[in-house]
Amino acid sequence: MQLIDATWFMRRDIVSSGYDEALRYISKLIPLKIHKIPSGTKCWTWVVPEKWKIHKGFIDDINGKRILDVKEHPLHIVSYSLPVDKIVTRAELFRHIHTNPRRPHAIPFEFKYYERDWGFCVQHSRLKKFNQKKYRVFIDSEFTKGSLKVGDCTIKGEVDDTIVLVAHLCHPAMVNDDLAGVAVLIDIAKQLRARKNHYTYKILLVPETIGSIAYLSQNEQIIPKLKCGLFFEMLGSNGSHALQLSRQGNTRLDRIARHVMSKRFKKSRVGAFRTIVGNDELVFNGPGVDIPMISISRYPYPEYHTSDDNPSIISEKKLIESREFVLEILGILDRDFVPVRKFKGPIFLSGYDLWIDWRVNDRMNANLDRIMCCLEGDQSAFDISEKLNLEFVVVLDFLDKLYKKKLISKKQ
Repeated sequence: MQLIDATWFMRRDIVSSGYDEALRYISKLIPLKIHKIPSGTKCWTWVVPEKWKIHKGFIDDINGKRILDVKEHPLHIVSYSLPVDKIVTRAELFRHIHTNPRRPHAIPFEFKYYERDWGFCVQHSRLKKFNQKKYRVFIDSEFTKGSLKVGDCTIKGEVDDTIVLVAHLCHPAMVNDDLAGVAVLIDIAKQLRARKNHYTYKILLVPETIGSIAYLSQNEQIIPKLKCGLFFEMLGSNGSHALQLSRQGNTRLDRIARHVMSKRFKKSRVGAFRTIVGNDELVFNGPGVDIPMISISRYPYPEYHTSDDNPSIISEKKLIESREFVLEILGILDRDFVPVRKFKGPIFLSGYDLWIDWRVNDRMNANLDRIMCCLEGDQSAFDISEKLNLEFVVVLDFLDKLYKKKLISKKQ
């Protein structure tokens, strides 16, 4: 919540001083390597845009009365607007004004990163004030060579196989999209840094879409190490969790996420790839890369892409709920392994102090033989727990006992 309060109103456009300032703030919370990709760099089929800065922006009526000023709110100017200073007719002005009739008292978020145009964003309810024939429009914006920045916190594990966790830091003066995802991801990074991990974890903070494209295109050597990924966004509002599956749809990560969600939440929903919300998963799980990536969000929410997406709609309880949800997914993924039998015939359980009294745990007692028949090296601990409808930690605890008794070996 402190991160949100400190950074939400910054002008965090994709290549901007506000984005850089937010990244510097986060670098005090977790260690970050900052990747810099200069404007104009060809990144596969994309190009890194210029750095954009807005100095002033307003609309005056013909008598000089100020009708709208960017000083009121950063979203009043369309991101990446061209400079303009001229007298326009009401009809021409309205071709450059954006509103959201469904939320008439909110300022919409609009951007033209790759178009050369200008525009203003206005509460729909204020349009009635624009009743004169002519207006002066003024935008003092600046395009310069800059660098797109990606924050990278890599947490080394026992192996180089890497799980990538991604959230986007752009979208000026908004919170749920996606400072909420960033806040959850930073808390997860802190916890991962404090524990021993089997996998290596790579936490990436990016400008949406172009950030992931720029990072991967300039670091293709890392792609073979990335085994799967999770994208986080819009996790602070009161909506229920939505799990968007990977393009493959039935990887171990997909199944673990579905399992944990169904166990934790009475109300939630699951959708196929790109059917809930579209974001950087298409970069990681798309053509030529195809790293299975799920998306976890609370999308949709009514304040989306408007000035109503502010700290007042964020629940710390919901952020914590999302953090614990993800940590359980990662906990299963990280500890899962494939047990391989080293014995023949049924195990003499009492002789190895492995028998479970049916009067103490009837369900586990009934499943001991079934577990022993699942140790042929073709099922993981999670597979077994899913098949037998047992808690993963219960199965894992029993398999660890078999391992300590040298009755099984482990493979990843």
